Amino acid sequence: MRIWNRITGDPWAITETALHTILEVAARENEAPEAVAAKLGRQLQNSYNATERDGVAIIPVTGPLFRYANIFTAISGASSYELIARDFMSALENPQISAIILDIDSPGGEVNGVSELASMIFEARGTKPVIAYASGDAASGAYWIASAADEIVVSETSALGSIGVVGIYRGKSAKESAETVEIVSSQSPHKRLDPTSDGGRAKLQTRIDSMADVFVSTIARNRSVTPDHVLEHYGGGDVMIGAHAVNAGLADRIGSLERLITELSSLKTQSPRTTTMVEGFFSSTQPKKEKKPMNLEQLKTDHPDLVASLHAEGSAKEKQRLKDILSCEAAEGRQKLSYEIALHTEINAMDAQHLMKSAPKDEPKVSNSTSFERVMSSIPNPEIASDGDDHIATADTVADRIASTR
Repeated sequence: MRIWNRITGDPWAITETALHTILEVAARENEAPEAVAAKLGRQLQNSYNATERDGVAIIPVTGPLFRYANIFTAISGASSYELIARDFMSALENPQISAIILDIDSPGGEVNGVSELASMIFEARGTKPVIAYASGDAASGAYWIASAADEIVVSETSALGSIGVVGIYRGKSAKESAETVEIVSSQSPHKRLDPTSDGGRAKLQTRIDSMADVFVSTIARNRSVTPDHVLEHYGGGDVMIGAHAVNAGLADRIGSLERLITELSSLKTQSPRTTTMVEGFFSSTQPKKEKKPMNLEQLKTDHPDLVASLHAEGSAKEKQRLKDILSCEAAEGRQKLSYEIALHTEINAMDAQHLMKSAPKDEPKVSNSTSFERVMSSIPNPEIASDGDDHIATADTVADRIASTR
């Protein structure tokens, strides 16, 4: 039976009870659709149908989850990622819809497709409020989807969690080998793994663990926690009920569907730009008035201390720039150039040093003095000191003087 082969070959993010029920139904060949529906306790129709109330789209995520809609989902009341994604995008693009509620009551389902749907919901954050409401269970793959919403609201009896991946594989029996012959290419020894052998089980375990890593990492991203936090506090594969799920961080608050619709419908007449997250939920704020840019005169009048601080900071930086240029090694023998760069450009010290290194040093002056000038130069000058303590001209003192006059 095709559905059996598919179920026993694909990984699942679903609760144990639901998976066993699906396996039991899938194993029944030639059973009437009515009998299948009765076994699953559901009506003979796909319970999946988006509705709209007061500008709020309500998208059911119910029953076992499959990637594509098919005859099995139609008769079992299951949902498909394909149809959920279609209705989600339709609501997201509809200007008459102000918010979206994912009404979840599902044990989870196929791993194939759930990550893509969750990413679609996560990437839509900020476009419109998207709230996941767990009216029943939001377990395994269903919680994967719920975590991608802006907020998770639960009823007091909702079960959340069951984070993990399982796989069902059929081993080789004597009866099976007698009835069927399967030949695998010699170049692909791992194409058909035997879960009853140690090697086959180890490879299958690695495959399942890798998918679970994606599950855990996505939950961590969606809930703004670390993967280690998810592993330690989110049940380790178990489910948590109502308030316990909220306290553990799997959900944000307790609520009801009707209250959610009332709260979200109030956003219909408000601009999305005036919507902010307050205490875990969306509330409106008054549009902010546009402020005119402040000019320098107004800044000096309104914030004199700030202006003084900025001026002092700028003066200190300029002083340090001058000092670094005038006292660097490359300035030796190039005094005129160093002063020219320091005073008449805004080149930083590093670039100035590089520039001066590539320039020739100053030529020594040739003396053309007369005999009188030579005699006068031999007479020492009288010792005259300034009133201050800075009679020795250093790079620091020169930089201070220049910076104070700029």
